[in-house]
Amino acid sequence: MQAGVYSGVEKLTLQEWPKPELNSGEMLVKVRYAGICGTDMMIHAGKHPRVVPPRVLGHEIFGTVVETRGATGSKIKEGNRVAVFPLISCGRCAPCREGNAHVCEKLGLIGIDTDGGFAEYVKAVPEQLIPVPPGVDDEQAALIEPLSVAVHVVRTSGFIAGDTALVTGAGPIGNLIAQVLRAVGARRVLVSEAKPFRRNLAEGMGFTVVNPTETKPLEAIRSLTGESFADHVFEATGAKAAYQDAIESCKVHGHITFVGLPKLPPELDVLSLVFKEIRTSGARVYTPKDFLVAISLLERGAIDVKSVVTDRLPLKDIEEGLRKMHDPDSSLKILFNL
Repeated sequence: MQAGVYSGVEKLTLQEWPKPELNSGEMLVKVRYAGICGTDMMIHAGKHPRVVPPRVLGHEIFGTVVETRGATGSKIKEGNRVAVFPLISCGRCAPCREGNAHVCEKLGLIGIDTDGGFAEYVKAVPEQLIPVPPGVDDEQAALIEPLSVAVHVVRTSGFIAGDTALVTGAGPIGNLIAQVLRAVGARRVLVSEAKPFRRNLAEGMGFTVVNPTETKPLEAIRSLTGESFADHVFEATGAKAAYQDAIESCKVHGHITFVGLPKLPPELDVLSLVFKEIRTSGARVYTPKDFLVAISLLERGAIDVKSVVTDRLPLKDIEEGLRKMHDPDSSLKILFNL
């Protein structure tokens, strides 16, 4: 089969690759769409600690089951359209035993620890395949995985319908977080984004957007929303300045959820966190329930995931796709169609 294979720093090329051989209890998925994630870009740059080349990348995967082997009793059958739940948990560590397998101490992912979806086929066990109903089209289904991140972020944050929210960062995840907040009843969502392309895209979707290099988000909250502070802040950049904006903008007894991944250990104004008694939490990935909620939101048209897709490319253009994703001034989410 054809596959996008990472073979070393900044080396991701289309190659002939062995089609996955199924072990007992596994299923083969014919990939229809695979999305590029920021993690794939980190791997491409040689900055991921676990990936050992050669490796087929890609963990945002949608396709159709074409073969099963010994998976008796599973509700997943050949011909089913499925989103791939890419997490690989050990099932034995304390988080797994306590029902938190999504933050397993040895958490792995398809596309990082095993071959992924930048290929014509990928294999998985039935528990990693989430059925996609007819009401969700193929391209929407391609975005179930990143949408599930946003769902998990909001669902675990303590957000309550009627609250106000600030989202720092309008990249793919920040954009989807803002959409989920709006869908579940936020009174007002303010988005902070420095990049003009991403700012314009969010504005086009009806969000109130501020450029933090020109206007402090707290000032914008007060001038544009009439609120004194935000009830919740969702930090989706990992940038030093955004951390300070988040703390300044959050109300006393408010909540900040940290989502962005900083390149270096960040400096935090802990004194303000303490004095304002701000609650903080982190959100990393998702659970199977988050996939189901994401699918439900798509089924009822509550989220416009297609709006974040800036390029749709054949897998043969994998190198161009990576190049485009490295330019935040012209791209947001790129899908490979197979």
